[in-house]
Amino acid sequence: MEVKLVWNNRSGNGFPLVVAIILSTLIVSCAIYEYMRLTIIASGVRNAVQSSVIAVATENYSNVYTGLRQSYSGGFARTRNQWNKQVTTGDVSSRLQEELGLTKQGSYYVKTTAGQEEYRLSGLSVTVLNAPFAPDSPGTTRQFTAQAIIHLEVPLSFGWNHLPPMQANLKVKAVYRQRF
Repeated sequence: MEVKLVWNNRSGNGFPLVVAIILSTLIVSCAIYEYMRLTIIASGVRNAVQSSVIAVATENYSNVYTGLRQSYSGGFARTRNQWNKQVTTGDVSSRLQEELGLTKQGSYYVKTTAGQEEYRLSGLSVTVLNAPFAPDSPGTTRQFTAQAIIHLEVPLSFGWNHLPPMQANLKVKAVYRQRF
């Protein structure tokens, strides 16, 4: 009879289990929200870099169009007795500063929100690959391409500064293709 009373008197035994379930759900939710935050920041920075690189390709339009319209070569200009490349890498860093609202701190471009660092960018490298001059086989030649690589570092808000920041190299590319 006493065993039956002990077995039936179980009030309050579910309380620790409920607390454990709620805490584990909160921790998993925080991790999911942090992942979504990192994904949103990375895609926003990548889109801004992409639009800046597209602007570089567009700025080179006047240099490249004539060569592509008349033949299959890229941006070249004749000076005296030789042909020289005539392309520019543009000013991608100032475009990024303006578009993303960044401030320059040493070698980094930093985005701060409410006094806290949201992310930082460094190592911007812009490369313009000109189409070759008078290629042998025009169908398989490289096209005029603008590429950029930038290093993104985002401190985590999950983990109370015990986890290292997310670091990623973002690579973007814009290719000039003639329409007509």
